[in-house]
Amino acid sequence: MFYKLRRVKDKIDRLVFDFRCKGVYKTPPVTCDPTSDFVLVSQLHHPDMTMFMLAAKSLLRYIRPKGLVLVDDGLTATDRDVLKAHFDNVRFVPRFEINAEYCPTGGTWERLLTLSEINSNSFVIQMDSDTLTLNEPTEVLKCLSSGSSFTLGTSSGRSFIEFDKASEYAFSSQSAHIQNLAERVLGIFPGKEKLKYVRGCSGFTGFAKGHLPKDRIQSFSKQMTSLVGEERWKEWGTEQVSSNYMAANAPVSIVLPVERYPFWMLGMDLNHAVFVHFFGTYRFQGGEYLRRGMAVIDDLLRSESEVKKE
Repeated sequence: MFYKLRRVKDKIDRLVFDFRCKGVYKTPPVTCDPTSDFVLVSQLHHPDMTMFMLAAKSLLRYIRPKGLVLVDDGLTATDRDVLKAHFDNVRFVPRFEINAEYCPTGGTWERLLTLSEINSNSFVIQMDSDTLTLNEPTEVLKCLSSGSSFTLGTSSGRSFIEFDKASEYAFSSQSAHIQNLAERVLGIFPGKEKLKYVRGCSGFTGFAKGHLPKDRIQSFSKQMTSLVGEERWKEWGTEQVSSNYMAANAPVSIVLPVERYPFWMLGMDLNHAVFVHFFGTYRFQGGEYLRRGMAVIDDLLRSESEVKKE
């Protein structure tokens, strides 16, 4: 009963959010820069359209991409027309047409593989739809200019650590979640002595050109399949483990500071935040996501008005 009530409340919260933030569709379109070094990537389905519009436009106030690539996970024809009207260089990749090759399917694996393909020629940034950029992301801008990869940190993952230490931490939890299981077996991973890991989040991560080779993703996936079992490695969460591994072992990489790039929790002080991940469990609690989203819309419309006055 509680679960059903929770689902009803989440549905109502989303409807209210989409209605109150519909002004994002009246904000000026984003003009991409063909000379830019990076491509913005995301996986998107119809229910997340308004959230994605806010996430993308709040970030792209500060940096212009060469273009956008969206893994189409259930967009309508109208959705695609709207997106093409708001982003002048956007490409759609149907999820079911992506060849996983030695990797699981579903659970955002197609997104990671799409990132890898684009990364052979461009810096790629992956951004979840339930995020907002509140102020200039200076750490991200530095990564773009210096050719450094990055990933979101978490309260339990603020730096790159040895596989043995990551395994030890995972064993301190009784959770049977696949992420915990995968992190436990890092202690017996072949060649672990030369490898690093971070308990980060793939919700906002960037890879400098050439830092996300497909063969390394496949090799890691095959090895983890043998260690945790094929059925477990197909579960939701394995893509994040793989993204964490790839970010930690990129030639040059950083973990974004949690204080400036936090996950929203009720009562959190966002005065020093530049980027916030309003992830599912707490997304609509306290109304902060809605207030911040509406503020982004006001800023985008105000900027357009100021440009017109000039």
